[in-house]
Amino acid sequence: MPTFDYRCGSCGAEFEEWVKVADTSVPCPECGAAEAERQLSIPIVHSSTTRAKSMRSAKRRDDSQQYENMKVRQEYEANHDD
Repeated sequence: MPTFDYRCGSCGAEFEEWVKVADTSVPCPECGAAEAERQLSIPIVHSSTTRAKSMRSAKRRDDSQQYENMKVRQEYEANHDD
């Protein structure tokens, strides 16, 4: 069974569901409305270019997090005599 993205017309909730292609009615898990609208899904494409871009983005995020962790540790050490 494929996964489809849905959006509820009543409450605006967005969610994914595993459903049979023939199923036309999917209830909203948030408000219970009888039918949610199936959204257009875009397939994920992996290539060496997208993989490299993703890795650069992850490295920037990790470097930023490491810097923040270092600043917190330095601040803690400056304010505590453990």
